[in-house]
Amino acid sequence: MLTYQLLSAEQVADIYHNHMKQDFPPAEVKPLLLIQQLIKRGVYQPYGWYEENGNLIAYSFFVKAPEGTVLLMDYFAVCRAYRNSGYGSQCLALMKTLWQNTQGILAEVEDPAKSSSPEEEHTRTRRVAFYQRNGLRPTAVHSVLFGVPYILHYLPVAGEKLPIPWDETEKLVSGWRTGTPTRVYDKMGIYR
Repeated sequence: MLTYQLLSAEQVADIYHNHMKQDFPPAEVKPLLLIQQLIKRGVYQPYGWYEENGNLIAYSFFVKAPEGTVLLMDYFAVCRAYRNSGYGSQCLALMKTLWQNTQGILAEVEDPAKSSSPEEEHTRTRRVAFYQRNGLRPTAVHSVLFGVPYILHYLPVAGEKLPIPWDETEKLVSGWRTGTPTRVYDKMGIYR
């Protein structure tokens, strides 16, 4: 049975150095200092997902707009030793419990149609299938962040209402289409 806990600054640093930098392309990994600042400001919430024996199975970092009821899942990865064992699906199911008072969770999923190689397309297609199998639905929002093309997906939490209300989406995604991350963060109240 998996459990989750809000991560300490030390745990975040450990995950950053020992997992995140290997699990995500360099262009997608925020500097640790920025992550720590966002956590201190209360707009970033990192969680660890653990087995009963205390082993870290996965991690996920969320952004919550100050007045919003929708979260952005900024990072989510199952640790390499535990992949393809059903843990990712368990974590996504538990996220609905963790965030039961929110309307839903947004996730940026790499667009398979914009892949640069057959291998990349295969990986992205598997990732999209995983998220969709676990209840995430694609939205009409496409973006390019840090040079990576994404399709925004949505996991309903407080109901099956899709699409999410535009005003909630607008709070989180204004500026994404321009591919300017600082505008995204500014709209979300991160740099204020």
